[in-house]
Order: sequence, then structure tokens, then C-alpha cells
Amino acid sequence: MDREKEKEQNRKLSPAEEKRRERFERYKARMEQEGYACRDLTVGLVYANVMAIVLSVPFIILYTALFIYFGKGTGRPSPLIAILAYVILIPVHEAIHGLGWSLFAGGGLRSISFGFIKEYLTPYCTCSEALSKGAYFFGALAPLIVLGVIPGVLAAFTGSSTLLIIGIFMTMAAGGDMTIALKLAGFRGGRETVYLDHPYRAGLVVFEKTDGNTKEKESEV
Repeated sequence: MDREKEKEQNRKLSPAEEKRRERFERYKARMEQEGYACRDLTVGLVYANVMAIVLSVPFIILYTALFIYFGKGTGRPSPLIAILAYVILIPVHEAIHGLGWSLFAGGGLRSISFGFIKEYLTPYCTCSEALSKGAYFFGALAPLIVLGVIPGVLAAFTGSSTLLIIGIFMTMAAGGDMTIALKLAGFRGGRETVYLDHPYRAGLVVFEKTDGNTKEKESEV
């Protein structure tokens, strides 16, 4: 565990986060009693921010290449409008996470909570219900598609350089989501596996059913 992730894990929680932590610990204890092993798939925010740049590069190249190829760009981009749109769309980004996950959660929107990590100036959305792998992917990557890919591609066909900038900004804003999705994609769970968004850290926890002949996968959660 790197120092930055350890620092994030030891940060002081808000009252709402503390309640979610307690609920999560009860759920974790119950699942372990039922024979599930716990696997931590959370990521550090600093690492996620670095990976956001790396993972965004292919998208930025694609958007820019399409924009240049179709050659419909007219006028200068408006950085001010792009920045204002970015500020406005950040909470929309989190709302899309919540809406996406709520479609698969039994409690719907009641299972969705929002928070803000002031130390990193980072808002977040979390789902309190366990989901399938596909459902988790859907909610995690929905903001990237809606706010990043769609505007980035549409910019080429509308000729809007401002829309291109917004698409690039919002794709980078989804860099942490892509990092988590990539980590989840590399996890090969068994038939009885559930995926639970972490209540106050970036990423998720996986509970996988084990048997007497299977060595449990343990991690600090």
C-alpha cells in the first residue's frame, strides 16, 4: 500500500461517511460469515489523477483526429464557456453515476449517496447496494460516455471547438472512473461474486464465494 492511499484511508470521515462505514463493516462481516472472501479494488486519488492523463490520451487523439478530418471547425474556441461548462458538469458527472447505478439497485435512488473529500477537492457518488459486474461497469463509465465521448465526437460534426474542449475536459474528469474500470476488468471473479462500491473511497470491494479448499483472498478494507 502506497503512502498516499494509506493517507486517504486514514483521513477523518464526515458524519455521513462514518455511518456508511459502519453499515459497510456490518455487511462485510455478514458476507465473510457466509463464506465470501473480500477483495479490495479501491485506488488512490493521486494515482487515479495521474492515470486520468494517461488513459485520456487515446480519446483526445480520437476527438482531435475526427475534428481535423471532417474539417468543419469554425471560429475560435471559448475557453471561458468551456471552463464554466466543466464546473457545472462536474456535479452532473456524479449525478449520472448515481442514476446509472440506481437502475440496477433494488432501492433505486435511495441507494445512492454523494460526498465530498475536501482534502482533495473531490466530489464523489457511491451506491450502498451490491451490484453485478456489468451493472457496476455501466454506472462507473456512464459519465465518460455521456459527457466525454458524445460531446467529443459530436464536435467533429458540428464544428464546435468549444464542444471539443468540453469533451476533452470531461473525458479527463472520468479518468479515475476509467482507472477503476480497468482494475475491475482485470479481476476474474467466480460464479458467486458481488460488487460493492466503497462507501467513501474511490473504487469498490468484491465479495467472492469460497469453499473449504479455496484459499481466501484477503485485503485491508
